[in-house]
Amino acid sequence: MLEDFCYAYFGVLGRGLLKIFRSVEHNMEAANIRLHPEVYMSIIGFFTHLASAFSLVFFLSWFLRILPFSLSPPLVMLICVIPPLLTLMMGVLMPKIMVSNKISGLKNEIPYASMYLSVMTSGGLSPYASLLRLRNTDLLPRIRDEIRRIERIILSTGMDPVSAMAKAAKDLGLKEYTELLLGYASTIRTGGDVLHYLYSQTESMFRKMALRIKAMGDHMSLLMEGYTIIAILGTLGIYMMFIISLSFPQFQAMPPEAFFLFSFILLPGVSIAFLYLADFMQISYPISQWKAYLGLIVSVPVGIFMLSQTVLPYFVSGLPQIPPLQRLPVMMREVMRLNEGSEPALGLALSLVSLSLPAHLSDRYFSGTETGIVEGVTSFLRDLVETRKTGLSPERSIQSLASRDYGRFSKYLRLMSAELSWGIPLRRIFEDFKSRVKNWTCLINLYLLIDTIEVGGGTEESLETLAEFAEQTRELESERKAHLDPLFIVPYMGAAILTMTTMMLLQLFTNMSMIGGALVAVNELTKMLITPLVLHAFTLGIVTGKIVSGRISAGFKHAILLILVSIAGIYVAMHVL
Repeated sequence: MLEDFCYAYFGVLGRGLLKIFRSVEHNMEAANIRLHPEVYMSIIGFFTHLASAFSLVFFLSWFLRILPFSLSPPLVMLICVIPPLLTLMMGVLMPKIMVSNKISGLKNEIPYASMYLSVMTSGGLSPYASLLRLRNTDLLPRIRDEIRRIERIILSTGMDPVSAMAKAAKDLGLKEYTELLLGYASTIRTGGDVLHYLYSQTESMFRKMALRIKAMGDHMSLLMEGYTIIAILGTLGIYMMFIISLSFPQFQAMPPEAFFLFSFILLPGVSIAFLYLADFMQISYPISQWKAYLGLIVSVPVGIFMLSQTVLPYFVSGLPQIPPLQRLPVMMREVMRLNEGSEPALGLALSLVSLSLPAHLSDRYFSGTETGIVEGVTSFLRDLVETRKTGLSPERSIQSLASRDYGRFSKYLRLMSAELSWGIPLRRIFEDFKSRVKNWTCLINLYLLIDTIEVGGGTEESLETLAEFAEQTRELESERKAHLDPLFIVPYMGAAILTMTTMMLLQLFTNMSMIGGALVAVNELTKMLITPLVLHAFTLGIVTGKIVSGRISAGFKHAILLILVSIAGIYVAMHVL
C-alpha cells in the first residue's frame, strides 16, 4: 500500500512537515479525511521528493547541455523550484480546500436538515435519532458525511451524542452548523423546549437563506456587469485596434495570428472563467437535472457536420463538401445583401443554431416540467394538512387528493395513490418517484413527508410544519428568479452595440485605406473580423443563461437569440446606418 510505503520511508519527513504546518491536522478532521496526519504528510513528502527528482534531472540535463533548446539560468531555476514547491503547497492546502467545499455545500443543506429535525421532532423522534435517519439518504450528502463523522467521534472517544455533536460543530467552524448543534446541546442540558428551539432556528436559517439569495442577486448583477465590460467594451476596444492595424498593412503592428489567438482562444477562455465564477457564487443543490442536456447528443454531431460544410471550407481547402450545404451561406448573403466575406459568419451562425436548438428544446421541456412539479407538490402539501385535519389517516388523505388537479404533479400523485391501494410501502413509493423526478426541492419535501408519516404517523402539527417550510422554499426560489431575470437585458444590448460598432469601424477604416491609396483585401478582412463575433455571441449567451438561470442548458436559448441579434446588427450596420 502507498500509505505503508510512504510512512515507512518518509515518516520522519512527515512528522517534520506536520510540526511546520500544524493546521493540517485540524483541517483533516473537519474534512473527514480518514488518514492519520503523519501518514498524510508522509505521502506529501514522498510526492515532493518525486517532484524534486524531476527538477534535479531537468537541471542536470540543462547543465550538461542535453536539452535540445537553450534556456536562461533564471528561467531554469524557476522551472526547478516550481514542481516541488507546488506539490508541497497543494498537499498542505488540499484539506483546507476540501473543508471550504464542504462548508459551501453545508450552507445550502443545513436549513433543510434543520427543517427535517423540526418535522421529525414534532412527530415524537429525538433530534439525534432524526440525524441518524439522514444517514440513509443522498439528498443531503454533506450532512450525511457529518453524521458519519459524529458517529466516528462517539465510537472512538466514548463521548455521549450531545457532546460529540458539539465537538463536530466546533471542528468545522461553520456558523449556522455550530449554532444548530451547540444550541441543541445547550437546550438538552438545560432542559429547554427542544422543538421550539429547532423550529425558531429553522425559521432563522430560512430568513438568512433569503438574505443570501438577495445578496446572490446583487453578486450576479456585479458579475454580469463585469462580464459585459470585458466581453463587450473590452472586446470592442481591442477589435478597434485590430481593425486599424489590419486596414493599414503598411503600419501593421498586430499580426493576423494575434487576432486569431484573441478571438478564438482568449475570448472563449474568458467566458469559461466567468462560467466557473457564476457556478461558484450561486446556490447549488445536491441533485441537478442532467436530462436537459440530452439534446446535445443529437445537436453536437449535427453542429460539427454543419461547421465542416459551411465554415471550414472558407479557411481550409480540400475538405469533402456537399454542394447544397456549401451554397447555403452564399444564398443567405445574397438574400440579405451583405458584403462578400460574410459567408463564414453566416455559416457559423447556422452551425451554432443547429447545435443550440435541440438543447434549448430539451431544457425548455424538462425545466418547465420541474417547475410545474414543484408548484404542484407545494400546493399538495398544504391541501394534505387541511385534509388531515378532517381525521383521515395520512395514506387516506393522499388517496383522497389524487383526484385534484396539481398540474404536472398530478400524474405522479395518481400513481402514488394507486400504489398505496396496492399495499406498496411508502418508502418504495418514494424511491419510484425519485427515479422519475430529479428536482431536489420536490424530493426533499416528499422525503420529509414520507419520513414524517413513518415516524410520527403524520400528525397535523408535523404536516403543518412541513407545509410551511415547503412554502418558504417556493418563495425563496421565486425571489431568486425575480432577482436574476432582469440581468439578461444587458448582453442583448451589448451584443447589438458590439456588432454594429465593429461593422461601422470596419467600413470606415476600409474606406480610409482606399482613399489613402493602400490596397485592402476587403473580403478577407470582413471574413476575418465578423466571423468571431458570431462565436462570441454564442458564448455570451451561454454565460448569460448560467448567470440568470443557474443552468448552462438555459444559455442555449440566449445563445440562439444573441446570434440572431448579431446577424441583425451586421445587416443594420451595412444597410441602415
